[in-house]
Amino acid sequence: MKNFSTLIFLLLLTTVHLHSFAQDEQYENMYTPTDYTGFYLGGNASTNGWGFNARYAFNNWFALKTGFEKLNLSYNFDFDENGIDYNAGLDYQTGGILLLGDFSYTKNLYISTGIIFSSFNPTLQGVAVEDYQLGDITIPAEDIGEFNMKMEPGLKVSPYIGAGYQAFMGREKRLTFNFETGLYYMGAPEMRIESDGLLSPSSDPALGQAEYLSDQFSAYKIYPVIKLNLGYRIF
Repeated sequence: MKNFSTLIFLLLLTTVHLHSFAQDEQYENMYTPTDYTGFYLGGNASTNGWGFNARYAFNNWFALKTGFEKLNLSYNFDFDENGIDYNAGLDYQTGGILLLGDFSYTKNLYISTGIIFSSFNPTLQGVAVEDYQLGDITIPAEDIGEFNMKMEPGLKVSPYIGAGYQAFMGREKRLTFNFETGLYYMGAPEMRIESDGLLSPSSDPALGQAEYLSDQFSAYKIYPVIKLNLGYRIF
């Protein structure tokens, strides 16, 4: 009977010990911060284009990332100018290569800053599609000519700043989701004009049409960015 009581006591003692160990491990997992250090690869969609990025987190508070974005939209339309009908096409191109640093001030909130090698370069091309009647004189459409207008950023390398929210998902917290808003300073855009035929004066530097249009767009120096990103920690 004494041996049986001793066995019961040892079993109870072992059970209490195992329960205490399990609780200690649970509390340790609960209060020990998750380590998000590692190399992440991901894809993103933003107002600056579709792309991909690579990010290395040195610790839970600082990471470096690079990536590439590109957006190309085309739109064709007709318009009338001084009684001449034109067919035009707008080719909107933007994007760039990113070199950024992320500074987290909480687990989910961070500030991003760095530079963008911008590929912002919208173009507008047009050609006269109908003859122009000037009294008894008919000017063929091919003699009226074509035009090509290009817009380039004032700065090829633009500073960027943004703020974002990041969430770590999955059992091992390898999958990340980011929502980020920011802006980059591209400087005052510069206009370039090429033309031929009767439209040639439009591209004559002496008449200053390109400078006039550049002044009209000089207020648009900042490019806003809204970005969604999914990434996965490779190691």
